[in-house]
Amino acid sequence: MDSPAQRLFEEDVQSVPFRSGVFKRLWGMDDPESLPVQPSWPIRAFWLSAAARPNCPTRFYLQLDLTGYRSAAPTGTFWDPATKAILELSKRPKGRPDSRVARVFRTDWNAGTAFYHPYDRVAATGHPRLAYTRPTPGLEQQSHDRGLSDRVSFAPQQRGLHWHLTQPNLC
Repeated sequence: MDSPAQRLFEEDVQSVPFRSGVFKRLWGMDDPESLPVQPSWPIRAFWLSAAARPNCPTRFYLQLDLTGYRSAAPTGTFWDPATKAILELSKRPKGRPDSRVARVFRTDWNAGTAFYHPYDRVAATGHPRLAYTRPTPGLEQQSHDRGLSDRVSFAPQQRGLHWHLTQPNLC
């Protein structure tokens, strides 16, 4: 039997905002070659599209722990579906120095096992001051980094948490 958290998550991935991102190929959960089967709940794998750049992948994969979904923030990191392990630090998005992408996807913090952002459960727990920077659920937050083209949008919505990257300078 599915847990209430799992049912809420499954409802959210059927929502119009999430399915719209899937339709636009911004993110997804199904990739027959790389993600043929989802891990057991509460772990879920996603892919995020990345802007086309020379010598860079077109997608990055995440594996998130959704324990307590909607009542607790997820935690997770980049995933390598080929090795079924955390993505090597050298293969992760870099971003421009001091950009939001570089700060959120730090590889020198917590051994790269969580994102350095208030929406990550591990970061929020390990850094109590981050709790004060977390916006109220239901308000969409978008972070722009000095007008640069790289943008990371973490949008907690009333129907769950949607993470997406648009035009990031990832490599």
